[in-house]
Amino acid sequence: MPPVFDETKCIKCQKCLTSCPGYILEMGANAPRVAFPDECWHCGCCRVACGRGVISFEFPLHTLL
Repeated sequence: MPPVFDETKCIKCQKCLTSCPGYILEMGANAPRVAFPDECWHCGCCRVACGRGVISFEFPLHTLL
């Protein structure tokens, strides 16, 4: 699953966009969005770069087993 963005916490600094090694993120109206969800590496670089708790990853249970 690609990253999920909490629009209420985002300040639109775009640090997540510049940190993504796969260049799959783009700026939406209120927060970044995933332009190419199938290309996400789930590396977490965007989450680390953010630092505001905007980004989370939700993995289905069957992928964790």
